[in-house]
Amino acid sequence: MGLDGVELVMEFEEEFGIEIKDEEAVNCVTPRMVIDLICSKLKNLDKHICQTQRTFYILRKVFIKIFGLERKSTKPDMSFRNLIEKSKQKEIWEQIRIAIAARNWPELVRPLWMSRILGTIGFAIFSVTICTTFYKLVFVDHIDIVGGILFATLLGIWVVIPFAFITLRLTRPWKIYIPLEFKTIRDLIPYAITSDRVRWDREGVSIRVKQIVMEQLGIEESYYTEDSRFIEDFNID
Repeated sequence: MGLDGVELVMEFEEEFGIEIKDEEAVNCVTPRMVIDLICSKLKNLDKHICQTQRTFYILRKVFIKIFGLERKSTKPDMSFRNLIEKSKQKEIWEQIRIAIAARNWPELVRPLWMSRILGTIGFAIFSVTICTTFYKLVFVDHIDIVGGILFATLLGIWVVIPFAFITLRLTRPWKIYIPLEFKTIRDLIPYAITSDRVRWDREGVSIRVKQIVMEQLGIEESYYTEDSRFIEDFNID
């Protein structure tokens, strides 16, 4: 693929979590040959590497790119919370989600103080509703205690539900913090594993190879075909 192909090879290796030897790179003269090589290596890797490992490789690549980490120091039990400024947690969390392309990703949470205040207010409303209703039913209307407790509890629930719905909707813009239970890269694996990138098919490999080639070589889509030659058609020296 030539000297200018070194960056391409590195991108392919990082993207798909594989190793491409120099002699293999030299023999890949078209995108189609690159795709075939990558698919064959992924098939072999699937026999030896579990999905959890593949997921970690994806996470590692994303964290290296976003935070400028060294590959050797990026391990599953590495804590990432100290890498993110508190004021930028929402922005960085979204960047990670998009880069990983996970179908399921943890939602951000409200500040702890806000959650506690809302919980306290909700409990207070529930308690006051129960107490006042129970007092009226039992001591004023002389309903039996069991019936009073049951009715007061149901009413308390019906009063709290609208409060909870409205406050959660109104405070949604304050969901700007990463949940405290997520501290290390390993904690993200159960969510990142839902990404389609964990198990590539040939179509997915073809699409991503095309994107990488176009980005690295500055080629317009109209000039790209899988049978184009890197040297003759894409002018790689």
